[in-house]
Amino acid sequence: MELLENFIKYKSDSKSLKRETLELYHGDIKDFENFVQKSLLNIKKEDILKYIEFLKENYQPNSIIRKVSTIKTFYKYLLEKRMIDDNPSDGIIIEKAPEKELETLEIWEINSILDVCGKDYKGARDKVVIKLLVESNLSINDILKIKISDLDLFSYKYIFNDEKGEKVKISDELSKELETYVKEIRGNVSSGNSNLVFYGFSRQAFRARFMSLGRKCGIEREITPNMLRNTLKTMVKYNDEANEEQFFLDLKEKYFKIGIGDD
Repeated sequence: MELLENFIKYKSDSKSLKRETLELYHGDIKDFENFVQKSLLNIKKEDILKYIEFLKENYQPNSIIRKVSTIKTFYKYLLEKRMIDDNPSDGIIIEKAPEKELETLEIWEINSILDVCGKDYKGARDKVVIKLLVESNLSINDILKIKISDLDLFSYKYIFNDEKGEKVKISDELSKELETYVKEIRGNVSSGNSNLVFYGFSRQAFRARFMSLGRKCGIEREITPNMLRNTLKTMVKYNDEANEEQFFLDLKEKYFKIGIGDD
């Protein structure tokens, strides 16, 4: 246990890693240790290869790549600290999983979802969150972390993203809706004194509501909130413009003209 804790501390001190990433490192090494049932200092290449075969039967390709990468990083650390004489993970290579094509929504599908959000307070909240996902390129987790103090500091036309330390500009239309939600609607949706704009709304709750909205408006395929974010991202990926920021702004202007954001 001390060996693993020292490794996690080393990674924490040497790199600016998020707590979630460090927890993944810890969990990956614990999973490997539980599988081999022996001291991590006495591991052979064969032990790792057997573990990889186990992973292939129980995990998705991206998870396997991450777990093996963690093991390789761990044994590189042990070698650097001279706790082992040879690195048992040397020469072990895991092929990257083929890149999946991003799943997106059609413009008419987004409009249809917005149309069935409803006129009540929660429907207004859902609309704002959906439009932020489409327009800001922020993840649902980032959006649910937006604080009122961030908006007060940068105005409703800008959202401060703590993770990236940057301001994200949104359209005039959406900034007005966001301001209306904060000042007139938010208090009717959630009680309490939280500084979060969408206090009391979880990622899981939004996902469930979003999928329900898709069914309600007659979309037959399974949809997820991430497809909203992918829609604008994919358009940018395949553009030939040198100025990506300007391309984003042009797209936002276009999608408002064809109905997204209009009541």
